[in-house]
Amino acid sequence: MKKVLNKILPAILLVTLATPGFAENRQGAATVSPFVGGYLLDKDQREESRPMFGLRAGYNFTENFGAEAMFGYSLTETRLGYGSKETDLYRYGIDLLYHFMPQSNLVPFVVLGGGGTNFNTPDTPGAKSHYAGLVNYGAGVKYFVAPDVALRGDVRHVLLVHDTGHNNLEYAVGLTFNFGGKRNAVTAIADTSVVDTDAPKVVFTAPVNGSTAVPVNQKASVAFSEDMDTATLNTDTFTVKQGSAPVSGTVTTTDTTATFTPARPFDKDKTYTATVTTGAKDLAGNRVENNYQWEFTTGLAVDTTAPTVTFTSPVKGATAAPVKQKVNAAFSENMDPATINAATFTVKQGNTPVSGKVTSSASTATFTPARDFEKGKAYTATVTTGARDLAGNGLANDYQWGFTAYTAPKVLGVLATLENSHFDFNSTAISENGKTILNSNIKGLQANPGMKIRIAGHTSAAGSEEYNQELSERRAVAVKEYLVKVGGIDEKRLSTIGYGKSSPAKHETTPSDKYSEEAYANMRVVIEIIED
Repeated sequence: MKKVLNKILPAILLVTLATPGFAENRQGAATVSPFVGGYLLDKDQREESRPMFGLRAGYNFTENFGAEAMFGYSLTETRLGYGSKETDLYRYGIDLLYHFMPQSNLVPFVVLGGGGTNFNTPDTPGAKSHYAGLVNYGAGVKYFVAPDVALRGDVRHVLLVHDTGHNNLEYAVGLTFNFGGKRNAVTAIADTSVVDTDAPKVVFTAPVNGSTAVPVNQKASVAFSEDMDTATLNTDTFTVKQGSAPVSGTVTTTDTTATFTPARPFDKDKTYTATVTTGAKDLAGNRVENNYQWEFTTGLAVDTTAPTVTFTSPVKGATAAPVKQKVNAAFSENMDPATINAATFTVKQGNTPVSGKVTSSASTATFTPARDFEKGKAYTATVTTGARDLAGNGLANDYQWGFTAYTAPKVLGVLATLENSHFDFNSTAISENGKTILNSNIKGLQANPGMKIRIAGHTSAAGSEEYNQELSERRAVAVKEYLVKVGGIDEKRLSTIGYGKSSPAKHETTPSDKYSEEAYANMRVVIEIIED
């Protein structure tokens, strides 16, 4: 038998390892478990304890419950008065198994069963062969090293059922092979990568379509809805013509913008046509769907006016800037995006530069820090004179402002909510209805001087991220200024924050529909009572 097992076990192992599956103790699986170990006999049995080897075969009724038949053999010796004789020990039985954690790689189990032993001493008249029934109980563990193969260890207490009640101990190690059974479905790992098939769109141009009296020294600029393959933005895909005559110039780019700089100033009082062709592609290789054209007419003047910074977020001197907030600067006119970069827009904590990315769109620049600002730390943002408008005019002086980062406070409740209708259309000006709501809450604020307020601005999803962020912040600041100027509320009690479109009250199924019910619900300014 030992020779037979030595031959068939490697073959079984190779076949089973080639079977794909899910590592587990499976319902409906047939099992085969060759083993080697030892069988320790009670000393009163006058038998030597020797190694044992054998085979178990079973079936799993469920992933927890199973049954096995086993057969084992040990060549022991019977101690007789006149010496020792080799004795064949045959062990057989049927066991019930209960498996714990059947869907894991490591599967402990307990066992209870019964059977018998036969002791046969051949060619020895003085030593009779005898049989003893038995019951056994014990425990073991299977460790799956492949979908259908597990290492296995067993320990059993064996109680022989006859008048002496001998106690034996059986231990074994081996392998368990699963065949068939109900495999748990292996959940396919979803491909989370999204194939970009959306065509990029032109979302902004400067000059805007139909502009007149455009300064002759202005550049033409275009912004896209997503990051573009800048290698596809050049003088072939972005052109300017006066009538049918091409205008000579160069094209510069950022991630989402392209700027056409004419080789010489435009002619006065002439109409020009700018075109972005379908050769312009995004990073996924999607083309602009159709050639995009817009026209503008030059005036007689040259633009020599320096741009100015008109608004910042966080505002200058803010002491409650969220640690996760981006830093924004709005300008008095459209800027040359090629001049808005990490060299011209910086943020520092003390003398230490903050790492981040600078983006721009039209008249807004945004600094996105690489990680959150540190709570309680003071920061300084700077826009340098290297930032220029589309006519090439730089800021007259570096513009700096400071703010202190903080962690969002606990909101205790909402004092009032101003909806979009409480502001003039697309504006920060508070309507008369909005002022009525604020006036009704000023008395409560005056009566509770210890109450701290945070004014949070929100917008719908329509529009660019930069524009929505700026509008939400401007509206929050407008409410604060009204409470301070009209209501006499101490500005130290009031803080503002703009969320843009990042914290909607309702999900907008069609983000571009700014007139939807969900969009109107998201356009709001919330006056929150916060924990001091």
